[in-house]
Amino acid sequence: MLLPPTPISLILGNDAPHSIFGCFDDDTGDLDFEKFLSYSRFMSEEAAARTREMNLAQDNNAAEGGDGRYDYCDGEDGEIRQPQQKKRRRRKYVMARCVESGELEPTKPTESFWYSYYVCDPLLECDRFVKKFRNRFRLPYDRFLQLVEDCRASDLFKRWTGKDAVGRDATPLELLVLGSLWYLGRGWTFDDIKEATAVSKEVHRTFFHRFIEFGSTTLYAKHVIFPTTFEEARRHMREFTVAGLPGALGSTDATHITMWNCKYNLHNNHLGGKSKSTTRSYNMTVNHRRRILHSTRGGPGRWNDQTMVLFDNFLKGIYDGDHLHNVEFELLERRNGEIVTVKYKGGYVIVDNGYLRWSCTVPPYKVTNKTNELRWSKWVESMRKDVECAFGILKGRWRILKTGVRVQGVEACDKVWLTCCALHNWLLDIDGLDAEWDSVDLPVASEWEGPLGDVDTEDLPSNIVELATATNLNARNYDSSGMGVGDNVANTVEERHPVDMDLEHNFDVGSLDCDVRIVGEMGLGFFRSRLVEHFDILFKQNKIKWPARRGPQPDMHNNNLY
Repeated sequence: MLLPPTPISLILGNDAPHSIFGCFDDDTGDLDFEKFLSYSRFMSEEAAARTREMNLAQDNNAAEGGDGRYDYCDGEDGEIRQPQQKKRRRRKYVMARCVESGELEPTKPTESFWYSYYVCDPLLECDRFVKKFRNRFRLPYDRFLQLVEDCRASDLFKRWTGKDAVGRDATPLELLVLGSLWYLGRGWTFDDIKEATAVSKEVHRTFFHRFIEFGSTTLYAKHVIFPTTFEEARRHMREFTVAGLPGALGSTDATHITMWNCKYNLHNNHLGGKSKSTTRSYNMTVNHRRRILHSTRGGPGRWNDQTMVLFDNFLKGIYDGDHLHNVEFELLERRNGEIVTVKYKGGYVIVDNGYLRWSCTVPPYKVTNKTNELRWSKWVESMRKDVECAFGILKGRWRILKTGVRVQGVEACDKVWLTCCALHNWLLDIDGLDAEWDSVDLPVASEWEGPLGDVDTEDLPSNIVELATATNLNARNYDSSGMGVGDNVANTVEERHPVDMDLEHNFDVGSLDCDVRIVGEMGLGFFRSRLVEHFDILFKQNKIKWPARRGPQPDMHNNNLY
Protein backbone atom coordinates (compact mmCIF):
# COMPACT_ATOMS: atom_id res chain seq x y z
CA MET A 1 0.00 0.00 0.00
CA LEU A 2 1.50 3.33 -1.12
CA LEU A 3 0.79 6.66 0.61
CA PRO A 4 1.84 10.11 -0.64
CA PRO A 5 3.51 12.47 1.80
CA THR A 6 1.02 14.62 3.69
CA PRO A 7 2.76 17.44 5.54
CA ILE A 8 0.93 18.61 8.60
CA SER A 9 1.35 22.19 7.40
CA LEU A 10 -0.99 21.47 4.46
CA ILE A 11 -3.63 20.06 6.80
CA LEU A 12 -3.42 22.65 9.56
CA GLY A 13 -2.36 25.61 7.51
CA ASN A 14 0.56 26.16 9.85
CA ASP A 15 2.81 29.08 8.88
CA ALA A 16 5.55 28.08 11.35
CA PRO A 17 9.15 27.78 10.06
CA HIS A 18 9.77 24.45 8.37
CA SER A 19 13.49 24.33 9.25
CA ILE A 20 15.83 25.60 11.92
CA PHE A 21 17.19 28.24 9.52
CA GLY A 22 13.78 29.95 9.44
CA CYS A 23 14.05 30.66 13.18
CA PHE A 24 16.68 33.39 12.75
CA ASP A 25 15.86 37.09 12.40
CA ASP A 26 16.55 38.36 8.89
CA ASP A 27 17.90 41.71 10.08
CA THR A 28 20.03 40.88 13.12
CA GLY A 29 20.80 37.24 12.42
CA ASP A 30 19.95 36.30 16.04
CA LEU A 31 17.81 33.35 16.99
CA ASP A 32 14.13 34.32 17.38
CA PHE A 33 12.94 32.40 20.41
CA GLU A 34 9.23 32.61 19.49
CA LYS A 35 9.90 31.27 15.99
CA PHE A 36 11.96 28.46 17.51
CA LEU A 37 9.11 27.45 19.83
CA SER A 38 6.70 27.55 16.88
CA TYR A 39 9.10 25.39 14.87
CA SER A 40 9.37 22.87 17.74
CA ARG A 41 5.58 22.57 18.03
CA PHE A 42 5.30 22.18 14.25
CA MET A 43 7.81 19.31 14.19
CA SER A 44 6.09 17.54 17.08
CA GLU A 45 2.68 17.84 15.43
CA GLU A 46 4.01 16.64 12.09
CA ALA A 47 5.66 13.60 13.65
CA ALA A 48 2.44 12.72 15.48
CA ALA A 49 0.40 13.09 12.26
CA ARG A 50 2.79 10.84 10.35
CA THR A 51 2.54 8.21 13.07
CA ARG A 52 -1.25 8.28 12.91
CA GLU A 53 -1.15 7.96 9.11
CA MET A 54 1.19 5.00 9.27
CA ASN A 55 -0.90 3.21 11.88
CA LEU A 56 -4.07 3.83 9.83
CA ALA A 57 -2.42 2.56 6.65
CA GLN A 58 -1.22 -0.56 8.45
CA ASP A 59 -4.72 -1.29 9.78
CA ASN A 60 -6.29 -0.76 6.35
CA ASN A 61 -3.75 -3.01 4.69
CA ALA A 62 -4.42 -5.77 7.19
CA ALA A 63 -8.20 -5.40 6.73
CA GLU A 64 -7.82 -5.80 2.95
CA GLY A 65 -6.01 -9.10 3.43
CA GLY A 66 -2.49 -7.76 3.17
CA ASP A 67 0.51 -8.63 5.32
CA GLY A 68 0.03 -5.56 7.48
CA ARG A 69 3.23 -3.96 6.18
CA TYR A 70 3.20 -0.40 4.95
CA ASP A 71 5.43 1.39 2.51
CA TYR A 72 5.99 5.12 2.75
CA CYS A 73 6.59 7.32 -0.27
CA ASP A 74 9.37 9.76 0.56
CA GLY A 75 10.08 12.62 -1.85
CA GLU A 76 8.67 13.85 -5.11
CA ASP A 77 10.18 11.01 -7.16
CA GLY A 78 8.02 8.50 -5.32
CA GLU A 79 10.94 6.45 -4.00
CA ILE A 80 9.76 3.87 -1.49
CA ARG A 81 11.63 3.85 1.84
CA GLN A 82 11.70 0.51 3.63
CA PRO A 83 11.71 0.30 7.43
CA GLN A 84 15.30 0.37 8.69
CA GLN A 85 16.53 -2.88 10.15
CA LYS A 86 18.11 -2.70 13.63
CA LYS A 87 21.79 -3.47 13.56
CA ARG A 88 23.32 -5.84 16.09
CA ARG A 89 26.98 -6.16 16.82
CA ARG A 90 28.22 -9.68 16.36
CA ARG A 91 30.09 -11.27 19.25
CA LYS A 92 33.80 -11.44 18.56
CA TYR A 93 35.63 -14.65 19.34
CA VAL A 94 39.32 -15.43 19.43
CA MET A 95 40.13 -17.04 16.10
CA ALA A 96 42.25 -20.17 15.82
CA ARG A 97 43.26 -22.28 12.84
CA CYS A 98 41.69 -25.68 12.46
CA VAL A 99 44.36 -28.35 12.10
CA GLU A 100 42.42 -30.53 9.68
CA SER A 101 41.11 -27.98 7.19
CA GLY A 102 43.50 -25.13 7.86
CA GLU A 103 40.66 -22.61 8.06
CA LEU A 104 40.14 -20.09 10.83
CA GLU A 105 37.41 -20.94 13.28
CA PRO A 106 36.34 -19.26 16.54
CA THR A 107 37.57 -20.55 19.90
CA LYS A 108 34.97 -20.08 22.61
CA PRO A 109 35.95 -19.33 26.23
CA THR A 110 34.52 -22.69 27.30
CA GLU A 111 37.01 -24.35 24.94
CA SER A 112 40.06 -22.56 26.35
CA PHE A 113 42.81 -24.23 28.36
CA TRP A 114 42.09 -22.27 31.56
CA TYR A 115 38.43 -23.25 31.48
CA SER A 116 39.13 -26.95 31.05
CA TYR A 117 42.03 -27.03 33.52
CA TYR A 118 40.90 -24.64 36.27
CA VAL A 119 37.10 -24.40 35.97
CA CYS A 120 35.53 -27.39 34.28
CA ASP A 121 37.50 -30.25 35.80
CA PRO A 122 40.18 -29.11 38.31
CA LEU A 123 42.48 -31.75 39.77
CA LEU A 124 41.76 -30.94 43.40
CA GLU A 125 42.91 -34.37 44.57
CA CYS A 126 46.38 -33.62 43.20
CA ASP A 127 48.63 -31.79 45.65
CA ARG A 128 50.76 -30.47 42.82
CA PHE A 129 47.72 -28.84 41.19
CA VAL A 130 46.65 -27.23 44.48
CA LYS A 131 50.16 -25.89 45.05
CA LYS A 132 50.51 -24.58 41.50
CA PHE A 133 47.09 -22.91 41.58
CA ARG A 134 47.97 -21.04 44.78
CA ASN A 135 51.34 -20.06 43.37
CA ARG A 136 49.86 -18.76 40.11
CA PHE A 137 46.69 -17.06 41.32
CA ARG A 138 47.72 -16.31 44.94
CA LEU A 139 44.47 -17.72 46.41
CA PRO A 140 43.60 -21.29 47.46
CA TYR A 141 41.08 -22.87 45.12
CA ASP A 142 38.21 -22.91 47.63
CA ARG A 143 38.72 -19.21 48.40
CA PHE A 144 38.83 -18.50 44.69
CA LEU A 145 35.38 -20.08 44.36
CA GLN A 146 34.22 -17.98 47.32
CA LEU A 147 35.51 -14.84 45.60
CA VAL A 148 33.64 -15.79 42.42
CA GLU A 149 30.38 -16.17 44.35
CA ASP A 150 30.94 -12.82 46.07
CA CYS A 151 31.41 -11.21 42.67
CA ARG A 152 28.33 -12.96 41.34
CA ALA A 153 26.26 -11.50 44.18
CA SER A 154 27.49 -7.95 43.51
CA ASP A 155 25.62 -5.60 41.19
CA LEU A 156 28.95 -4.52 39.70
CA PHE A 157 29.15 -7.81 37.80
CA LYS A 158 25.53 -8.16 36.73
CA ARG A 159 26.67 -7.93 33.12
CA TRP A 160 28.51 -11.26 33.41
CA THR A 161 26.06 -13.22 35.56
CA GLY A 162 23.24 -13.92 33.10
CA LYS A 163 22.51 -13.86 29.39
CA ASP A 164 22.77 -11.12 26.82
CA ALA A 165 19.89 -9.53 24.88
CA VAL A 166 19.59 -12.44 22.43
CA GLY A 167 19.81 -15.17 25.07
CA ARG A 168 23.48 -16.11 24.73
CA ASP A 169 25.44 -17.07 27.83
CA ALA A 170 27.78 -14.42 29.18
CA THR A 171 31.51 -14.96 29.48
CA PRO A 172 32.22 -17.36 32.37
CA LEU A 173 32.82 -15.29 35.49
CA GLU A 174 35.45 -17.75 36.71
CA LEU A 175 37.71 -16.97 33.75
CA LEU A 176 37.40 -13.24 34.28
CA VAL A 177 38.26 -13.49 38.00
CA LEU A 178 41.24 -15.72 37.19
CA GLY A 179 42.40 -13.16 34.65
CA SER A 180 42.20 -10.31 37.18
CA LEU A 181 44.10 -12.29 39.83
CA TRP A 182 46.77 -13.22 37.29
CA TYR A 183 47.02 -9.59 36.16
CA LEU A 184 47.55 -8.45 39.75
CA GLY A 185 49.85 -11.27 40.81
CA ARG A 186 51.99 -11.81 37.73
CA GLY A 187 51.88 -8.39 36.09
CA TRP A 188 50.72 -9.73 32.72
CA THR A 189 48.97 -7.70 30.04
CA PHE A 190 45.36 -8.22 29.05
CA ASP A 191 46.52 -9.45 25.65
CA ASP A 192 48.51 -12.23 27.35
CA ILE A 193 45.44 -13.32 29.31
CA LYS A 194 43.39 -13.31 26.09
CA GLU A 195 45.49 -16.17 24.71
CA ALA A 196 44.87 -18.28 27.83
CA THR A 197 41.13 -17.64 28.19
CA ALA A 198 39.89 -17.00 24.61
CA VAL A 199 38.27 -13.82 25.96
CA SER A 200 39.09 -10.54 24.25
CA LYS A 201 41.45 -8.16 26.01
CA GLU A 202 38.77 -5.45 25.98
CA VAL A 203 36.42 -7.68 28.00
CA HIS A 204 39.23 -8.42 30.47
CA ARG A 205 40.06 -4.72 30.73
CA THR A 206 36.43 -3.76 31.34
CA PHE A 207 36.01 -6.49 33.94
CA PHE A 208 39.26 -5.56 35.69
CA HIS A 209 38.03 -2.03 36.35
CA ARG A 210 34.89 -3.48 37.95
CA PHE A 211 37.01 -5.95 39.92
CA ILE A 212 39.26 -3.30 41.47
CA GLU A 213 36.16 -1.22 42.24
CA PHE A 214 34.80 -4.25 44.11
CA GLY A 215 38.16 -4.90 45.79
CA SER A 216 38.73 -1.31 46.91
CA THR A 217 35.24 -1.02 48.43
CA THR A 218 33.67 -4.33 49.43
CA LEU A 219 36.82 -6.39 50.04
CA TYR A 220 38.72 -3.50 51.63
CA ALA A 221 35.89 -2.69 54.04
CA LYS A 222 35.68 -6.37 54.98
CA HIS A 223 39.37 -7.15 55.56
CA VAL A 224 41.11 -3.83 56.38
CA ILE A 225 39.62 -2.51 59.62
CA PHE A 226 41.49 -0.19 61.96
CA PRO A 227 40.75 -0.45 65.70
CA THR A 228 38.37 2.08 67.21
CA THR A 229 38.04 0.76 70.79
CA PHE A 230 40.48 -0.32 73.47
CA GLU A 231 39.43 -3.96 73.17
CA GLU A 232 40.06 -3.93 69.42
CA ALA A 233 43.41 -2.21 69.88
CA ARG A 234 44.61 -4.58 72.61
CA ARG A 235 45.27 -7.51 70.25
CA HIS A 236 47.44 -5.30 68.04
CA MET A 237 49.47 -3.99 71.01
CA ARG A 238 50.58 -7.32 72.45
CA GLU A 239 53.85 -7.75 70.52
CA PHE A 240 54.88 -4.15 71.18
CA THR A 241 54.12 -4.51 74.89
CA VAL A 242 56.34 -7.60 75.07
CA ALA A 243 59.08 -5.63 73.31
CA GLY A 244 58.94 -2.80 75.86
CA LEU A 245 56.78 -0.40 73.86
CA PRO A 246 53.39 -0.46 75.59
CA GLY A 247 50.68 1.60 73.94
CA ALA A 248 52.11 1.20 70.43
CA LEU A 249 49.58 -0.03 67.87
CA GLY A 250 51.83 -0.56 64.89
CA SER A 251 54.35 0.93 62.51
CA THR A 252 53.69 3.51 59.82
CA ASP A 253 55.57 4.39 56.67
CA ALA A 254 54.93 5.48 53.09
CA THR A 255 55.84 3.82 49.80
CA HIS A 256 55.73 4.74 46.12
CA ILE A 257 54.02 2.78 43.35
CA THR A 258 54.93 3.48 39.73
CA MET A 259 52.03 4.71 37.60
CA TRP A 260 52.79 4.56 33.89
CA ASN A 261 49.64 6.14 32.44
CA CYS A 262 49.51 9.50 34.17
CA LYS A 263 47.64 12.41 32.63
CA TYR A 264 49.82 15.17 31.28
CA ASN A 265 48.43 17.86 33.58
CA LEU A 266 49.25 15.66 36.62
CA HIS A 267 52.66 14.53 35.40
CA ASN A 268 54.76 17.11 37.24
CA ASN A 269 53.14 16.52 40.64
CA HIS A 270 53.69 12.78 40.38
CA LEU A 271 57.42 13.02 39.75
CA GLY A 272 59.37 12.53 42.95
CA GLY A 273 60.82 10.07 45.36
CA LYS A 274 63.47 7.61 44.23
CA SER A 275 61.91 6.84 40.85
CA LYS A 276 62.31 8.83 37.65
CA SER A 277 58.81 7.75 36.60
CA THR A 278 55.48 9.09 37.81
CA THR A 279 54.45 7.50 41.10
CA ARG A 280 51.65 7.48 43.65
CA SER A 281 52.48 7.66 47.37
CA TYR A 282 50.60 5.62 49.99
CA ASN A 283 50.84 5.87 53.79
CA MET A 284 50.21 2.55 55.52
CA THR A 285 49.99 1.37 59.13
CA VAL A 286 50.56 -2.30 60.05
CA ASN A 287 50.81 -4.23 63.29
CA HIS A 288 53.81 -6.41 64.06
CA ARG A 289 52.14 -9.41 62.40
CA ARG A 290 52.15 -7.51 59.08
CA ARG A 291 48.40 -7.02 59.14
CA ILE A 292 47.39 -3.77 57.46
CA LEU A 293 45.36 -1.61 59.84
CA HIS A 294 44.86 1.32 57.50
CA SER A 295 46.08 2.77 54.24
CA THR A 296 45.48 6.13 52.67
CA ARG A 297 44.31 6.59 49.14
CA GLY A 298 47.17 7.69 46.95
CA GLY A 299 48.81 11.08 46.84
CA PRO A 300 51.17 12.59 44.26
CA GLY A 301 54.64 11.09 44.32
CA ARG A 302 56.08 14.52 45.12
CA TRP A 303 54.42 14.52 48.54
CA ASN A 304 56.59 13.50 51.48
CA ASP A 305 55.63 11.74 54.72
CA GLN A 306 54.74 14.97 56.50
CA THR A 307 52.18 15.80 53.83
CA MET A 308 50.77 12.28 53.52
CA VAL A 309 50.10 11.99 57.25
CA LEU A 310 47.74 14.96 57.05
CA PHE A 311 45.52 12.89 54.74
CA ASP A 312 45.73 9.75 56.88
CA ASN A 313 42.33 9.53 58.59
CA PHE A 314 43.61 6.97 61.09
CA LEU A 315 46.66 8.88 62.36
CA LYS A 316 44.97 12.26 62.07
CA GLY A 317 42.08 10.85 64.12
CA ILE A 318 44.50 9.70 66.84
CA TYR A 319 46.17 13.12 66.85
CA ASP A 320 42.83 14.95 67.08
CA GLY A 321 41.55 12.61 69.79
CA ASP A 322 38.79 11.11 67.65
CA HIS A 323 40.30 7.61 67.60
CA LEU A 324 41.70 5.46 70.43
CA HIS A 325 41.49 8.16 73.08
CA ASN A 326 40.35 5.46 75.54
CA VAL A 327 43.44 3.25 75.10
CA GLU A 328 45.20 2.86 78.44
CA PHE A 329 48.72 1.65 79.20
CA GLU A 330 51.34 2.03 81.93
CA LEU A 331 54.95 3.19 81.87
CA LEU A 332 57.62 2.83 84.54
CA GLU A 333 59.73 5.78 85.66
CA ARG A 334 62.18 6.62 88.42
CA ARG A 335 61.18 9.02 91.22
CA ASN A 336 63.32 9.74 94.26
CA GLY A 337 65.25 6.52 93.84
CA GLU A 338 62.12 4.42 93.42
CA ILE A 339 60.38 2.94 90.39
CA VAL A 340 56.74 3.97 90.05
CA THR A 341 54.00 3.18 87.56
CA VAL A 342 52.26 5.98 85.66
CA LYS A 343 49.08 5.56 83.63
CA TYR A 344 48.71 7.00 80.14
CA LYS A 345 45.74 7.35 77.79
CA GLY A 346 45.93 7.44 74.01
CA GLY A 347 47.63 5.35 71.36
CA TYR A 348 50.65 5.95 69.17
CA VAL A 349 52.61 4.37 66.32
CA ILE A 350 56.33 4.19 65.63
CA VAL A 351 57.66 5.92 62.52
CA ASP A 352 60.89 7.18 60.98
CA ASN A 353 62.13 10.75 61.30
CA GLY A 354 60.32 12.01 58.22
CA TYR A 355 56.99 12.57 59.97
CA LEU A 356 55.52 15.50 61.84
CA ARG A 357 56.52 15.90 65.46
CA TRP A 358 53.32 14.56 66.93
CA SER A 359 53.31 12.65 70.19
CA CYS A 360 51.27 9.91 68.46
CA THR A 361 54.00 9.36 65.82
CA VAL A 362 57.15 8.40 67.71
CA PRO A 363 60.47 8.15 65.78
CA PRO A 364 63.90 7.04 67.02
CA TYR A 365 66.53 9.62 67.95
CA LYS A 366 68.56 11.14 65.14
CA VAL A 367 71.34 12.62 67.31
CA THR A 368 72.32 11.04 70.62
CA ASN A 369 75.29 9.53 72.42
CA LYS A 370 73.43 8.38 75.50
CA THR A 371 73.45 4.64 75.87
CA ASN A 372 69.81 4.31 76.86
CA GLU A 373 68.60 6.51 73.99
CA LEU A 374 70.85 4.76 71.49
CA ARG A 375 69.72 1.32 72.65
CA TRP A 376 66.05 2.34 72.51
CA SER A 377 66.44 3.91 69.05
CA LYS A 378 68.06 0.81 67.58
CA TRP A 379 65.32 -1.32 69.11
CA VAL A 380 62.59 0.89 67.62
CA GLU A 381 64.31 0.83 64.23
CA SER A 382 64.27 -2.96 64.35
CA MET A 383 60.66 -3.14 65.50
CA ARG A 384 59.42 -0.89 62.71
CA LYS A 385 60.89 -3.19 60.08
CA ASP A 386 57.48 -4.88 60.12
CA VAL A 387 56.04 -2.17 57.87
CA GLU A 388 59.02 -2.49 55.51
CA CYS A 389 58.44 -6.25 55.42
CA ALA A 390 54.77 -5.64 54.65
CA PHE A 391 55.74 -3.47 51.67
CA GLY A 392 58.06 -6.21 50.44
CA ILE A 393 55.39 -8.88 50.83
CA LEU A 394 52.83 -6.77 48.97
CA LYS A 395 55.15 -6.02 46.05
CA GLY A 396 56.41 -9.59 45.90
CA ARG A 397 53.00 -11.22 45.98
CA TRP A 398 51.23 -8.67 43.74
CA ARG A 399 53.77 -8.06 41.00
CA ILE A 400 51.77 -5.19 39.50
CA LEU A 401 52.86 -3.05 42.48
CA LYS A 402 56.52 -3.67 41.67
CA THR A 403 56.44 -3.42 37.88
CA GLY A 404 54.02 -0.48 37.83
CA VAL A 405 50.32 0.08 37.25
CA ARG A 406 49.46 0.40 33.56
CA VAL A 407 45.72 1.10 33.75
CA GLN A 408 44.67 4.66 33.00
CA GLY A 409 44.15 7.25 35.75
CA VAL A 410 45.12 7.91 39.35
CA GLU A 411 41.76 6.59 40.60
CA ALA A 412 42.42 3.20 39.02
CA CYS A 413 45.92 3.12 40.53
CA ASP A 414 44.49 3.79 44.00
CA LYS A 415 41.91 1.04 43.54
CA VAL A 416 44.62 -1.43 42.56
CA TRP A 417 46.58 -0.61 45.73
CA LEU A 418 43.57 -0.91 48.03
CA THR A 419 42.51 -4.18 46.38
CA CYS A 420 45.98 -5.66 46.96
CA CYS A 421 45.86 -4.52 50.61
CA ALA A 422 42.50 -6.24 51.10
CA LEU A 423 43.70 -9.48 49.48
CA HIS A 424 46.88 -9.36 51.60
CA ASN A 425 44.90 -9.27 54.85
CA TRP A 426 42.56 -11.98 53.58
CA LEU A 427 45.54 -14.25 52.92
CA LEU A 428 46.85 -13.63 56.45
CA ASP A 429 43.52 -14.89 57.79
CA ILE A 430 43.54 -17.86 55.41
CA ASP A 431 47.06 -18.94 56.39
CA GLY A 432 46.58 -18.33 60.12
CA LEU A 433 49.35 -15.73 60.22
CA ASP A 434 47.30 -13.16 62.09
CA ALA A 435 47.27 -15.05 65.39
CA GLU A 436 49.02 -13.32 68.31
CA TRP A 437 52.68 -14.13 68.67
CA ASP A 438 54.17 -15.65 71.79
CA SER A 439 57.44 -14.31 73.09
CA VAL A 440 60.78 -16.04 73.52
CA ASP A 441 63.46 -15.29 76.11
CA LEU A 442 66.46 -13.33 74.98
CA PRO A 443 69.93 -14.81 75.51
CA VAL A 444 72.09 -13.65 78.42
CA ALA A 445 73.08 -10.02 77.94
CA SER A 446 76.67 -9.22 77.08
CA GLU A 447 78.86 -7.71 79.77
CA TRP A 448 79.41 -4.75 77.46
CA GLU A 449 75.76 -3.86 77.97
CA GLY A 450 76.31 -3.55 81.73
CA PRO A 451 78.52 -1.23 83.80
CA LEU A 452 81.40 -1.51 81.32
CA GLY A 453 79.18 -0.20 78.55
CA ASP A 454 78.14 2.72 80.75
CA VAL A 455 81.83 3.66 81.25
CA ASP A 456 82.50 2.49 84.77
CA THR A 457 85.91 4.15 85.30
CA GLU A 458 87.04 1.92 88.14
CA ASP A 459 90.13 -0.18 87.35
CA LEU A 460 90.54 1.40 83.89
CA PRO A 461 93.68 3.18 82.65
CA SER A 462 93.45 6.98 82.72
CA ASN A 463 93.92 7.37 78.96
CA ILE A 464 91.01 4.99 78.27
CA VAL A 465 88.89 6.80 80.85
CA GLU A 466 89.55 10.13 79.13
CA LEU A 467 88.77 8.68 75.70
CA ALA A 468 85.58 6.94 76.83
CA THR A 469 84.34 9.92 78.82
CA ALA A 470 84.63 12.17 75.78
CA THR A 471 82.09 10.02 73.95
CA ASN A 472 79.61 10.42 76.79
CA LEU A 473 79.32 14.20 76.49
CA ASN A 474 76.11 15.89 75.38
CA ALA A 475 76.52 16.03 71.61
CA ARG A 476 73.77 18.57 71.24
CA ASN A 477 75.47 21.30 73.31
CA TYR A 478 79.11 20.20 73.30
CA ASP A 479 81.63 22.81 72.16
CA SER A 480 84.25 21.05 70.07
CA SER A 481 86.30 24.19 69.27
CA GLY A 482 88.24 24.11 72.54
CA MET A 483 87.88 27.92 72.89
CA GLY A 484 84.66 28.01 74.86
CA VAL A 485 81.36 29.54 73.90
CA GLY A 486 82.19 33.13 74.75
CA ASP A 487 81.10 35.38 77.58
CA ASN A 488 78.03 36.66 75.78
CA VAL A 489 76.40 33.24 75.66
CA ALA A 490 78.12 31.46 78.53
CA ASN A 491 75.06 31.69 80.75
CA THR A 492 72.64 30.46 78.09
CA VAL A 493 74.62 27.67 76.48
CA GLU A 494 72.54 24.99 78.18
CA GLU A 495 69.32 26.66 77.07
CA ARG A 496 70.06 27.07 73.38
CA HIS A 497 67.83 25.27 70.92
CA PRO A 498 68.90 21.66 70.25
CA VAL A 499 70.05 20.74 66.77
CA ASP A 500 67.20 18.33 65.99
CA MET A 501 64.64 19.53 68.55
CA ASP A 502 64.91 16.23 70.45
CA LEU A 503 64.92 18.14 73.74
CA GLU A 504 61.64 19.94 73.06
CA HIS A 505 59.48 18.63 75.88
CA ASN A 506 56.88 21.44 75.60
CA PHE A 507 54.83 19.85 78.36
CA ASP A 508 53.54 21.41 81.56
CA VAL A 509 55.76 19.82 84.20
CA GLY A 510 53.30 20.89 86.86
CA SER A 511 50.80 18.35 85.59
CA LEU A 512 53.15 15.39 85.99
CA ASP A 513 51.50 14.45 89.28
CA CYS A 514 48.08 13.87 87.69
CA ASP A 515 46.55 10.41 87.86
CA VAL A 516 46.48 9.83 84.09
CA ARG A 517 48.63 11.51 81.45
CA ILE A 518 47.08 12.15 78.04
CA VAL A 519 49.44 11.31 75.17
CA GLY A 520 47.83 13.81 72.83
CA GLU A 521 48.49 16.68 75.25
CA MET A 522 52.24 16.02 75.51
CA GLY A 523 55.08 17.08 73.32
CA LEU A 524 56.98 14.43 71.41
CA GLY A 525 60.22 15.07 73.28
CA PHE A 526 58.76 14.50 76.73
CA PHE A 527 56.68 11.47 75.79
CA ARG A 528 59.61 9.84 74.01
CA SER A 529 61.83 10.38 77.04
CA ARG A 530 59.23 8.53 79.15
CA LEU A 531 59.28 5.63 76.68
CA VAL A 532 63.08 5.54 76.83
CA GLU A 533 63.11 5.47 80.63
CA HIS A 534 60.48 2.71 80.74
CA PHE A 535 62.48 0.66 78.24
CA ASP A 536 65.72 1.23 80.17
CA ILE A 537 64.15 0.04 83.43
CA LEU A 538 62.81 -3.15 81.86
CA PHE A 539 66.09 -3.74 80.03
CA LYS A 540 68.11 -3.61 83.23
CA GLN A 541 65.58 -5.96 84.81
CA ASN A 542 66.13 -8.33 81.86
CA LYS A 543 62.42 -8.20 80.96
CA ILE A 544 62.70 -7.02 77.36
CA LYS A 545 61.86 -9.78 74.89
CA TRP A 546 61.78 -9.86 71.14
CA PRO A 547 58.34 -10.99 69.91
CA ALA A 548 58.46 -14.15 67.84
CA ARG A 549 55.94 -16.54 66.37
CA ARG A 550 55.56 -19.68 68.48
CA GLY A 551 53.33 -22.74 68.45
CA PRO A 552 52.33 -24.85 65.45
CA GLN A 553 53.51 -23.60 62.09
CA PRO A 554 50.85 -22.26 59.70
CA ASP A 555 49.74 -24.24 56.68
CA MET A 556 52.47 -23.51 54.16
CA HIS A 557 51.62 -26.13 51.55
CA ASN A 558 51.97 -23.55 48.82
CA ASN A 559 55.44 -22.46 49.97
CA ASN A 560 54.70 -19.03 48.54
CA LEU A 561 52.99 -17.15 51.33
CA TYR A 562 55.22 -14.13 50.87
